[in-house]
Amino acid sequence: MNLPDDPTLRFLPGLEISFSETEFLRQQVAEIEAYVERFPWDERELRALAWIEANASQYRQQWQIRTATSRHHRQTTPQG
Repeated sequence: MNLPDDPTLRFLPGLEISFSETEFLRQQVAEIEAYVERFPWDERELRALAWIEANASQYRQQWQIRTATSRHHRQTTPQG
């Protein structure tokens, strides 16, 4: 996933953006699992699908922003 879904991230000066689809999916699955564990076992699949329907697009954009700003901060902060 090389281009962000959030168009504002495309215009940050000096920021090379390359997102790992695998890392994104791992984190999203962990988020969904954490959400559904509060429900009875027989409701979890339905609750997971409802979470995906309600949150998936916004979650991806938020993840991209967090990842990009974290990388940008590491690139611009002196080490040592």
